[in-house]
Amino acid sequence: MRARWIAAAVVLLGGVLAGCQVSVAGSAGVSAADQQIANRLTEQRAAVDDALDALGKAPALELDTTVKDASGKPIGLGFRITRDGDGFGALPFEGHVVQVTELGDDLYLSADADYWKSHGLEENSTQFGAGWVHTVGTELPMDPGPHFAPDKLVAGLVKSLSSLNQTTDPVKRKLDDGTEVYQLGGSLGELQVTTAQPHRVVSFAPALLDPLGGPKLGTGFQVKPLTGDALKKFHTDFDNAVGGLGQPFDGLSQASVVVTNDRLDCQDFVGSCTATVDVTNSVVGNGPGAKPVVHVTLTIDVSADSLGSKTCSTQGDAAADATITMSCTVKFSLPNRTASYQVLAKPTAVGEVHVPFDANAVKAKLDKSFGTLGG
Repeated sequence: MRARWIAAAVVLLGGVLAGCQVSVAGSAGVSAADQQIANRLTEQRAAVDDALDALGKAPALELDTTVKDASGKPIGLGFRITRDGDGFGALPFEGHVVQVTELGDDLYLSADADYWKSHGLEENSTQFGAGWVHTVGTELPMDPGPHFAPDKLVAGLVKSLSSLNQTTDPVKRKLDDGTEVYQLGGSLGELQVTTAQPHRVVSFAPALLDPLGGPKLGTGFQVKPLTGDALKKFHTDFDNAVGGLGQPFDGLSQASVVVTNDRLDCQDFVGSCTATVDVTNSVVGNGPGAKPVVHVTLTIDVSADSLGSKTCSTQGDAAADATITMSCTVKFSLPNRTASYQVLAKPTAVGEVHVPFDANAVKAKLDKSFGTLGG
């Protein structure tokens, strides 16, 4: 009898469980409204996927943004970059407009003296503010090459999708030009993708790529692929930019110079005096394998009793940790009488570290790169 009760209990329990399963299955239906939202979310995800796929295949991109100058007037900035990560243009870094040229692993910046002062380079701010400076991407809040090249940009945006709201009803808005976009928002900023085909990325927040450094570049960039004539113009403009770099300063090195062996040779009855010195430089901070050039400016103040003083200057280049011999000449106006004078020369020298830059070689590399891209 006990065994029969046990068997009956098991059968009864199984019947109860079966009844519960049927009841739960019958209450899990999706409402029509929820299904419509799910369908719209599916359409949005497909649009984002298509737009990112197209963006990653672009040969080059143009990124545009707007900032305000010191007077509050809006100014437009643009940066163009190839699939290989070579690019140039203007970007906003921490409230400063910085001209950027990136060629492979080499980064060149041009900014005013205040920018360099804000980065702790008070001593070099004046000279750096007057030219181009070679540095490394880690010196910037966000290195444009590894973040803005088409495939790198897509990888960063894909990684950021989890921070964007993709579970509620998609948000659509009309831009000023009438384009309708999906606007995916989150704590780091927004991503905009066109609702109509062919889907494309319209804009993105740089913080989506780098939550720490990105906000220092502003709130958003408009993005568009460059092909055809626009790509060819990019190539031409890039060549011009490369030609304007000159001999950039080395932003990572410093040079000290010492003047020795100063000699003074004055010609009788002529009034000309030539001062010759040796200038020895010492460079610190240059990386392994680097071959910086030290540009030396020599100034010599020459004075003579009753004749006054004259100043001459000259410039020269020397290898790092080397000595260069330099000279310059002054000429005094001599009175119409025979006399002797004590002449003194006071030399001073300043050294600037520059990075050798062969513009023609760089342009040749760009020709090959753009050739494969169609520009």
